[in-house]
Amino acid sequence: MEMFGRQGYHATTIAQIEAAAGLSAGAGGLYRHFKSKRALLEEGLDRQADAGEPLLSYLAGPLPAEPRERLLAVLRAGLARLAEERDVNRLLVRDLASFPDLLDRVRVRELRRVHLAVSDYLRSELPADPDPEALAAVVMAAVSHYWIMSDVFGGRHPHEIDAERFLGAVARLVVPG
Repeated sequence: MEMFGRQGYHATTIAQIEAAAGLSAGAGGLYRHFKSKRALLEEGLDRQADAGEPLLSYLAGPLPAEPRERLLAVLRAGLARLAEERDVNRLLVRDLASFPDLLDRVRVRELRRVHLAVSDYLRSELPADPDPEALAAVVMAAVSHYWIMSDVFGGRHPHEIDAERFLGAVARLVVPG
């Protein structure tokens, strides 16, 4: 998955995968374990989805008492999770459009799960909000976009706004005052 994330699915060769796995490069050893490169991709996506911690489990210890600070902790956890799942996120943005069924699998197994968790969190934190599902989508889009742009630009956001400033701005928009 790291090679797929770094180089792209289509640019990663079977020989490279075999060499990285300690097999004889180009000897076909991968096919003793997987019927195709796509089968390896599917297994990698499934393993990462199964191993991924639910977003809210990233929040270790007691949460701050102030609502905006609690949201900021959730936003930090989301950004950390995106960084942890870097390879899958890169695949999602760059390569999975070639595989609509796998794109849908990620949507159902991962994105929907996170959206539900964030929606539930916002519903409990902001009971007066008329549409926590839409608000969750906006928050997720903002954090995801920040991560994507920072990743594209080698770890630095192109507007040179650091993560804390960005997440603080999102938190102020969602929980004003």
